[in-house]
Amino acid sequence: MRVGHGYDAHRLVEGRRLVLGGVEIPFAKGLAAHSDGDVLIHALCDALLGAAALGDIGRHFPDKDPQYAGIDSRVLLRRVVGMLDAKGYRIENVDVTVVAQAPRLAPHLITMRTHLGEDLGTGI
Repeated sequence: MRVGHGYDAHRLVEGRRLVLGGVEIPFAKGLAAHSDGDVLIHALCDALLGAAALGDIGRHFPDKDPQYAGIDSRVLLRRVVGMLDAKGYRIENVDVTVVAQAPRLAPHLITMRTHLGEDLGTGI
């Protein structure tokens, strides 16, 4: 068993949509980022890559590379899962914590979990 730890933070800005766990959350601000800014998935990718000793998300998906501009982070997660599969790793369980004063995320948790389960191949 290998364990990884991921962390990501972006500032909230006007004029961006807020995406967490592959779900667009209705909110006045979104996260500043080169991709869609999904910090939940970014932290998860970082944890998975770290557990497999494959570096970090920035190494594989650099924010200076135009091909990742605005990319759906679920695409990145599926690519990370493919990298782990290629190395013979199997994901059994993940746990992610989001710290935010607002907006309320509870109404979106089932959809987030469903997306992550689909992308990881683990179910929920």
